[in-house]
This record gives sequence, C-alpha cells and structure tokens, in this order.
Amino acid sequence: MAIEIYNIKENTLCRSYDVRSYEVDAGGRLSVPSIVNFLQDAASSHALKLGVAVSQLQANNYTWVLSRIILKMDKYPRWGDTVRIYTWPSGIEGAFALRDFDIRCTDQTIGACISAWIILDTVKRRPVRPKTFARQLKPVDKGHVLDQPLTKLPALIECQIEKQFQVRYHDLDINQHVNNVNYIEWLLECRDPACANHSVLSELSVNFLGEALLDETVRARSHTLDSAGLNCEHDILRLTNGQELVRARSAWQFA
Repeated sequence: MAIEIYNIKENTLCRSYDVRSYEVDAGGRLSVPSIVNFLQDAASSHALKLGVAVSQLQANNYTWVLSRIILKMDKYPRWGDTVRIYTWPSGIEGAFALRDFDIRCTDQTIGACISAWIILDTVKRRPVRPKTFARQLKPVDKGHVLDQPLTKLPALIECQIEKQFQVRYHDLDINQHVNNVNYIEWLLECRDPACANHSVLSELSVNFLGEALLDETVRARSHTLDSAGLNCEHDILRLTNGQELVRARSAWQFA
C-alpha cells in the first residue's frame, strides 16, 4: 500500500512505493514502465487534492493528456526496496502545464523527471489553456529538476528494427485510448536483445503526438545512433495510414 505525505504550504506531495516482484525487469531492477506508473499515480493523487484530477475534470468535459516527458535514471531500485516520489506542479508554458518529479530511494535521489500535460476539452477535442486552472494548480516557483527543455523531437529518418502491436482492451486508459505507459513498453521492446541484455536506460525523452484506439495496429520502430547501441531514436506509427503517434529518444549505459 502506498503511503503519502502532502505538504500543503509547499504544494508538494511525497508518495512511497514498495517494489514488488512483478514490477521488476529481467535483471531484477524496477522496470521503466513501473517507474512511469509510479509517477502517474503520484501525479494523479496530487491532482485529486488540488481539485483537478481526471475524475473531477470529466464532470466539466475536460481531461488530462500527457504530451511530453523527460526521464533520467542514475540508479535502479530492486525488489523489496522502497521508492519515494516527490512531485509538484512546476509551471505553465503556453498550452502546457508542467510537473516535476524527484525519484528517491533510501533518501538518495536516483532519478528525475519533467512532464508536460495538456488539458483537453473532450467535446471539442481541443486543448484548453492551463492558465484557466492556475489558481487550483498553484505552480511551485523553483527550478526544475532537470535542465533540458521539453522540446519537440526530430522525426525518425532511418529504421533498423520494427515490431507491430495490436491495441488490446487492457491497453486503454480512462480516456479510451492507449495509455502512455503502453507506448513506452512498445518503444523499449524495439531494441536489439543483445544490447538490451547488457544495458539499462539512463535517459528517455518522449513526445506523445496522437492516440491509438482499440483493435488498431501500430508499428514501433527504432534506429541506433552508435555502434554500441547506447543511443536510439524511436517512433510509433499507426499501421493503416502511417500517422505518427509517438517520437522518442533513449540513452543507455552498460549494466
């Protein structure tokens, strides 16, 4: 069971998670999809306290959609470890509401993440300026946990590896489209197994560009930028029309 502490004065939430056996990868480390699930869960819990959770926004035909994310990991917890996620609204930039995450284990920062979210009008299918919700979000005025800006990534030009995935019912989220964690799983599947077995993710940047729906088929593609396979470009396309759904870049280090 997750334990949380909400600092109302600083508008920061800390949520703790015990790493369970089904949340680790083949190397016994907390998996990247599990980390992103922890981040989303902490963000959702904080949004609920601020009155802007998905369930609260849906009453007025709005919802949150994750648009961009940068995740950096220096060290990975293992089965039985306790992870603490500290999170806070970190600003508003144009159409984006920003949220930062500090990832800790044994009181040591082991990773960090910046995310950019869009508030979507579910009737008009158009973004709503997050400044409308600024009073509820109460962004924290301090520096971001990472220096990199959440920029638009370049399109994938060459492809070395590709895999196809059909969208299942259990891939969908409350917005009735593929959950962003599933996209990340598909991206990470599209690597040379020989490289995957000897390396761990150190940085992941993702742009979420479109939505995939039930029973659609998508194609995940990747291109390695170096001979060691430690830097990769990725994308995910809708199979029927080639529409880009995701762009990503990943950096790895030897395990």
